[in-house]
Amino acid sequence: MIIDAHVHICPREVRAEREKFLDGEEEFAAIYRDPKAKLVGAKELIEKMDQEGVDKSVVFGFPWRKKEHFRLNNDYVLECARTYPDRLIPFCCFSLDSPYIEEEIKRCIDEGARGVGEIAFYTRDMGEDERKILSRVARICEEANIPVLLHTNEPVGHFYLGKSPMTLKNLYLVIKENPNTKWILAHLGGGLPFFGYMKREVKDVLKNCWFDTAAMIFLYEPRALCVMMDAIGDEKFIFGTDYPLVPPSRYMKEFEKIELDGTKRKKILGENFLNIVAC
Repeated sequence: MIIDAHVHICPREVRAEREKFLDGEEEFAAIYRDPKAKLVGAKELIEKMDQEGVDKSVVFGFPWRKKEHFRLNNDYVLECARTYPDRLIPFCCFSLDSPYIEEEIKRCIDEGARGVGEIAFYTRDMGEDERKILSRVARICEEANIPVLLHTNEPVGHFYLGKSPMTLKNLYLVIKENPNTKWILAHLGGGLPFFGYMKREVKDVLKNCWFDTAAMIFLYEPRALCVMMDAIGDEKFIFGTDYPLVPPSRYMKEFEKIELDGTKRKKILGENFLNIVAC
């Protein structure tokens, strides 16, 4: 089974008239103001999944700031999952600066959400105040036994749209402060798995963390995935594409470069995700 754990879909209103959703949404505007930045709906996604042999996709919108925007997108994601129950796994997302976090998570869980994310602090690091906000999300998700999918990125290297000024120290601290929450750290956890080579503490702190491969083809040499798996364990990695940014086939080509054996390939492409969300 192939499960893509990182896919963005948007309702027709956003796809047709994105310019109406730019005001007051600086993060969305930064990434999607350019009409060449692709947005897709569920029907197009299902067609792509069929073309590329993907069995299931975890779907979510964007961490909108405005309540009416994230509710619109979350409702669309939940509706699409009801339409394609055997293909789509719905997560809900929103800005972490919203005063309606708890309300929205509980509402979406009641409507069938299987996780929270992708959520992010795009414009700042996770300091103490930000960790408190994220811990509120983590506690609700721990109680509901659902994962949090968190945008992470490497703290060095080239700048790109969506790259936040993140330090691994603060990412590590929020995980350590919420040890029983299931965490999915997008984009290979910003390189955090490399620290699995440390002798003390790290592997234990990261025991409830998984790392998706979204956008790795832009960030790391293919062999980096092998090094990370050696450091923290191949059971910790899940397939994610960040579609429609990148199609699944691009990742399959990367995996071929490092000649993943059949067991590891099956784990990454689907089996590991089943340890996070039953489907």
